[in-house]
Amino acid sequence: MTFEDLARCLEHYPACLAVALLLPPVTCLLLMLAHRKGAGAVSPWKYVYAVLIYWVCVPGLFAAVLTAYLLLFQNANLMKLNILVFFLPILSMGITLALIGRNAGSFDPIPGFNRLSGLMLMLVVSFAIAFVLHRLHIWVAFFGDLGSLLLIALIAFALLKLAAQRMAGAPQETPAEEHDPEP
Repeated sequence: MTFEDLARCLEHYPACLAVALLLPPVTCLLLMLAHRKGAGAVSPWKYVYAVLIYWVCVPGLFAAVLTAYLLLFQNANLMKLNILVFFLPILSMGITLALIGRNAGSFDPIPGFNRLSGLMLMLVVSFAIAFVLHRLHIWVAFFGDLGSLLLIALIAFALLKLAAQRMAGAPQETPAEEHDPEP
């Protein structure tokens, strides 16, 4: 199954897709009634928000990458893209994240959000690098093809990920301090 086959399959079930993508923002609106503003960062609400974040971010990021690829690399016509498949996941992700930010006050206590936001940042940066390389037509100078360009983009992504891990400063293991017994 290709990504095009997946998009066509999703197009055959528009009601299911719409319900699955509109349910998280509606749930966030309902959760506003369940707790006071800013209290979403405590248990059990932070776990509910973590589920909602992953529920919208996985398809939202996937749709964003596919849409950007089709528009920027394939020069696809924006008017011919299916709204439910390519734009509703992005819209649902944006609205849900905005509502969660309002309800929780901060994303820091929500489990897994730091990793997901790091993935989002890495995707944007590596996609921007791939786009710049594509527009500069560097691959023509190396007598390569689109596969070579994708390989360069993957290597850039890996290097960016390594750099981000080092910038974050992974905790260094320190030997346990020796305690002198008191006399």
